[in-house]
Amino acid sequence: MKKLFLSLLVASLAVTTALAQDFTKQEVRDARRSARQQTMVQQLTTALKTHNFTFAASQATPEFMGPQQALNQWNNYVSVYPGYLEVNLPYTTVAQNVTMIPERVAINTTQFTFWEDMNNGSQWTLVFQTEWSGVKYVFHLNYDMDNGRAVLTLVPNQGNTVVYSGSIQAN
Repeated sequence: MKKLFLSLLVASLAVTTALAQDFTKQEVRDARRSARQQTMVQQLTTALKTHNFTFAASQATPEFMGPQQALNQWNNYVSVYPGYLEVNLPYTTVAQNVTMIPERVAINTTQFTFWEDMNNGSQWTLVFQTEWSGVKYVFHLNYDMDNGRAVLTLVPNQGNTVVYSGSIQAN
């Protein structure tokens, strides 16, 4: 009977020790995850401040009468570098309730300006513009650091506005 009691006592101590170690491991994992998230937020904040980021579009929605469209290709993006802008986005015009032939906005330029950069805690808004082939394009980028959601609104002075959803990464 003593041997049974001692073996149960040793087994319960082993289980208690194992649970305590798992708890410690969970705390370590949580601390590491938090540190990684904080590092990522700092990198993205620096990228947005220095205008050195890429917006990767995953969905497009024409503002007037257009259906939402999933973008499955890797080449739908807006890359902003200090002194350089590269745009490669799908664009579909809608005229008189009829969707026209899809096009692409493809811009490579050093001629662009930022109107405003706003940081309200975890909310970023960047507005920049360029002119390409006689069309003025204004880009409104809204980014939420808390959930990683990025929304880019493309407003050309000729044509329809398109809203893109996607993600941001530092260059």
